[in-house]
Amino acid sequence: MREQLLNLLQLQTFDTKVKELQAAATNLPAKLDPLRRDLAKLQGMLNTEKTKLAETENWRKGHQDMIDQDRMSMKMAQGKLQASKNTKEFSAASREVENKKKSIGDREGELKKVSESVTASTTQLTARDADVQKLRDELAASEGAMGGQIAELDAQLVEAKAARDAARGSVEKSLLKTYDSLVGKRGYAVAPVVKGTCQGCHMALPPQLNNILARMTGIETCPRCGRLIYRKELLEEPVVTPAAAPAAAEAPPAAVAEAPEE
Repeated sequence: MREQLLNLLQLQTFDTKVKELQAAATNLPAKLDPLRRDLAKLQGMLNTEKTKLAETENWRKGHQDMIDQDRMSMKMAQGKLQASKNTKEFSAASREVENKKKSIGDREGELKKVSESVTASTTQLTARDADVQKLRDELAASEGAMGGQIAELDAQLVEAKAARDAARGSVEKSLLKTYDSLVGKRGYAVAPVVKGTCQGCHMALPPQLNNILARMTGIETCPRCGRLIYRKELLEEPVVTPAAAPAAAEAPPAAVAEAPEE
């Protein structure tokens, strides 16, 4: 039974390693989400400002066209003024010329204000464009660097899965079935017993069960959490433990560590 316990602990170690690597590979890209959100927000603001600037530009062009039409009308009115044959025609033509001058002056004043606003907006948009591009470059660089990290995690994951599969082959089928069921229900299957207490659920075991564990004639289960249990002090041989994954997940108790309380 000692060998099977060691095999189970080794399998649990590799299982934990696989889970940690999978979690790290999944969570790593999410670290760039704040940068992606900032870029999307800034790009949205920039697009809105560009749309408004385009609308203003269209208004300015339309306004300039009206000024040009007023100037043509004023020339025609000036022609009428010069060709007037009596006081009535002269007065009418004079009023038309003055009205056109006033209209042109008013429109030019509005156009000047809008043109100044367009110039300021264009300068501001140029700066915003530079900010967006800088953020986009930063995101691209981060994604490039992260791609290498993810590739490394994937390579480690392949190795860890191969080691886990090999470890599964060393566990008896009946125990493996129980192990898989416990992993699905409890997260991990094997817990040490320290000073008569299950480290999976921190329940004090009945003295008789603790004595049975001391004989190591079989692999017992905790009456409360159902995990496979063993007397920690009876396993003196170290369990082979893989290197820690880049992003640590909550790990089950190893042969030399106490388990967290449920």
